[in-house]
Amino acid sequence: MKKILKLFLYNFFILFFIYLFIFSTNNAQANIYKIENIEISYEYNTNFNKDEIIDKAFKRAFQILIGKITISKDQKLVENQNLKLIKSFVESFSIVNEKFENNKYYGIFEINFNKNKILSLLRNNNVFHSRLVEKDVLFVPIFINLEKNNLLLFDENPFYNLWNYEEENQFLLKYILHNEDLDDYKLIQDRIEFIENYDFKEIISKYELNENYIIFIVFEDNNSLKTFSKFNINSVKSNFKEEFNFLKIDDHKKIKNLIKFMKIKYDDEWKKINLINSSIKLNIQLNVDSKNISLIKKIENILNKIELVENHYIIYFNNEKTIYSILSNSTPDKLLKEFEKFNINLSTKNNIWTLNE
Repeated sequence: MKKILKLFLYNFFILFFIYLFIFSTNNAQANIYKIENIEISYEYNTNFNKDEIIDKAFKRAFQILIGKITISKDQKLVENQNLKLIKSFVESFSIVNEKFENNKYYGIFEINFNKNKILSLLRNNNVFHSRLVEKDVLFVPIFINLEKNNLLLFDENPFYNLWNYEEENQFLLKYILHNEDLDDYKLIQDRIEFIENYDFKEIISKYELNENYIIFIVFEDNNSLKTFSKFNINSVKSNFKEEFNFLKIDDHKKIKNLIKFMKIKYDDEWKKINLINSSIKLNIQLNVDSKNISLIKKIENILNKIELVENHYIIYFNNEKTIYSILSNSTPDKLLKEFEKFNINLSTKNNIWTLNE
């Protein structure tokens, strides 16, 4: 009897300390939004104040974060928060690099925000958030002068030259410009009369990013610029048109403004694909074998990484079974697909999910 009791206590405390280890290491890392490369410059004079610089970095990082996880039309509802509230969201920060040059201070900051507090702010303002997922896309900009029936590609095209004119860390989509290729030029030139209906397969098939691309066509006439976009990312396809007042192609300032407008438009399309509807509440129970400690740790890591999971915690465990309660902002099929990405196969019955190994 004493041996059985000792074995039970041994197993209990081993499990207990393992759970403590898992929770203390995983949850802290998973519950943050990290915003990097925040560049701040400041006049260096007798009134120089390092705290003001740090506050400026907090504000800038918060604006970038909100810009990355919300659709542009919703951002005004939450981005203008007071500094005291923004500072309450900050978990930690670091100054990656700093220097003084020509009576100016230059610093690069990294800010970690508490994810739960940020999401609570969004929910309180009835704003849905998108998963913070960056994506590389192939970008093919085409400029056509309708009056001259003239095609501009590559260096002759101001949108090709200026699209990545500076590194902008507020955008999720990262654009890979297509290579200068005379065969591509001929393909497009031969199809200029029906360019909007051309599928561009001969061009995009040359790239590894052929499943994720944006074709941006600009038509110039006497009075305006008309644009047509073919958006194809993660198997989601959409076409849309925009029209702008006429501008000269050598007016780089206005071209850059137009580029920023289109980047916001494309980022919104990408965020809609990754939007999390916090009004959906799915409660499930997940059963895991308590003897398989490595699997438990793996499940903890996965649950912390899946943004469709709003909350999870252990409701019961013994030396045979560990039971999780999971609250998700998704339908069951979407959550199952998220688990499949991590090679986790689950059987489901009456909202009780069990791992199939």
